[in-house]
Amino acid sequence: MMETKEKLARNLGRTLLAWSLPSIVFGVILSFVSDPFIQGIGLQAILWGVIDAVIALAGFYRKQDQSAEKMAKILLINVFLDIGYQVVGLLLVTFLWQNLYILGNGAGVIIQGAFLFCLDLYYYLKFKRLGETRQANQPD
Repeated sequence: MMETKEKLARNLGRTLLAWSLPSIVFGVILSFVSDPFIQGIGLQAILWGVIDAVIALAGFYRKQDQSAEKMAKILLINVFLDIGYQVVGLLLVTFLWQNLYILGNGAGVIIQGAFLFCLDLYYYLKFKRLGETRQANQPD
């Protein structure tokens, strides 16, 4: 059974929201730990969780309908951004590791970026396949 564009978009939003809410809760809990490394991870979990929740909720209430091809393009851009986030986190970990709080922030960025990379890549491939199937089924 072929997934519809609407169902894919809804599942993408739900997955992002399902990641964001526990990230916020987990981040708040980690902020009470006395270890600065853990606090840094917690701060990133809160920040990324809030941003992801806003993006997911905005997607649910968006009035404009996107084609599968456009969604695939947006997600492909996000895949490259996700790689960039992880590079930034890696730079923090590599060059500022002496400060445990910054080290934790770098680790937190890598964790969040890795999740988003997997999510965006998965849905990019799904939307791309849906767009290709739709184009193949259109008469010339």
